[in-house]
Amino acid sequence: MAYVQFKMPEGATGFAMPLLDTSNITRKWLDVDYTPAKPHPMRKLDVYLPETGEGPFPTIIAIHGGAFWGGQKNDMQVAAYFDFIPAGYAVVSVEQRLCTQLPGGGYDPEGLFPNAVHDYRAAIRFLRANAAEYKLDPDKFVTAGGSAGGYHSIMGAVQPNNPALYDASLGWADVDGSVAAVVDWFGVGDLVLQSELTENTPGMKLPDGTEMKMDNFADIFLGVNARENQNLAAFAGPDLWIDKDVPPVLLQHGIADEIVPVGCSRKLAATIAAVAGAERVVFEEFEGYTHGDMRFNSEENIARVVKWVNDTLGI
Repeated sequence: MAYVQFKMPEGATGFAMPLLDTSNITRKWLDVDYTPAKPHPMRKLDVYLPETGEGPFPTIIAIHGGAFWGGQKNDMQVAAYFDFIPAGYAVVSVEQRLCTQLPGGGYDPEGLFPNAVHDYRAAIRFLRANAAEYKLDPDKFVTAGGSAGGYHSIMGAVQPNNPALYDASLGWADVDGSVAAVVDWFGVGDLVLQSELTENTPGMKLPDGTEMKMDNFADIFLGVNARENQNLAAFAGPDLWIDKDVPPVLLQHGIADEIVPVGCSRKLAATIAAVAGAERVVFEEFEGYTHGDMRFNSEENIARVVKWVNDTLGI
């Protein structure tokens, strides 16, 4: 039974994403500005606490997917992480700049790499700096996300204090950005692999006979064609930044994923094992699971993920 339920946005049509109904959670802070030194309407986060206890609580810092251009911090993509609340965790859901589609065509350059990465890492620093106010345990932060959010979950954790991956102007520059663990579901990884799959995937046939093909979101996020700019694509991908201090990582991916190639997680798992040791990564791939398969949200899998996080954090 999911800890939170869903509701459709008012006036929703077409492919609108269901939103979370968190009215059952009484202890929460919504739309917190995590870069007050440099405010931006998309740099917001929500904090949710268990109904009892004074903390400090271990904390899931979740970030939604959406191909780097869609999704929001209160949509159903982060619902699974709320099942950590009955296990005694706080849950934080983060919004960051996106490559949103512009009315006149094209995508907003504000969401390009590395801006969104800078935002999420600023949110982690904000939460550490303000952990006492929100009853969080800064030594038990876990980044978590799926798809594009899976990319951010690992990019938010690697080399946390490397200035190449952080924008000091967003504030909290003197705060340690470390996290204790990562949960990465079917995450975007190698941007060249991602760009190749999207480019070569046939479009969906519509009833009128036309074809609707997904825009190449790896290229959109990078700002250039990843296949033609492989050095930049490598710089923007997580594998380059894995070092011996990467926190423990749980990777889960469906073999039948038609949106994000399972090869992204296979390559990342191999890189972590080679650089930091095989004990630093758990990689589970599931036969027949497609992208965002609801079986990832099953009670059985959520229990497995919660156990892995508990064991990793020593809870």
